[in-house]
Amino acid sequence: MAAKITPPVRLMLDIEAWKDETQLMTAAERGALLALKMFFWRTGPLPDDDAVLARIVGMEVKDWRKTRKALEPQFIVKCGEWLREDWNTELEEAYAAVNRAKELSRRGNAARWGRRREPAESDPAGSPAGSPAGSPARDPKYIQRAQRAETPPKTPKPRANDVQPEFMGDVDLAERALGIGGAA
Repeated sequence: MAAKITPPVRLMLDIEAWKDETQLMTAAERGALLALKMFFWRTGPLPDDDAVLARIVGMEVKDWRKTRKALEPQFIVKCGEWLREDWNTELEEAYAAVNRAKELSRRGNAARWGRRREPAESDPAGSPAGSPAGSPARDPKYIQRAQRAETPPKTPKPRANDVQPEFMGDVDLAERALGIGGAA
């Protein structure tokens, strides 16, 4: 089974670079560029389709065509996609950071807890190897409670007021005679 590739959650945005890049843009153009960047980070390359791009940036197609004139020079438009090398580089760096963090997490977990092993015969709780000595799996009281929980519950003895099965036929007969109960 292939591992699921999740896009990085946080969008990298260098504020100074963003201000320099969008200094001469209108608010609509800035918003559209940011929406395009967010879409790129979550799904990949932007399609060269005015209707789709207008939907991504939240504009009508006629408004998008005006905004497109300002934004298109910042992209490489080829093979039906809008591409930006700086966005590709940022995204690759973010994936690398996520993968580094995952690997460090795996190593730290292995160093702290060790590899999983089969429970030893002397380990009645069957706790994983490397679990701390004070963990519930090694606590004698916890083991006793777990063993008690495994025993089947005792059936209660009938009390004086409990209905006895041998009398149920008589009860049904009497209820029918009186015109009461479920069998009436």
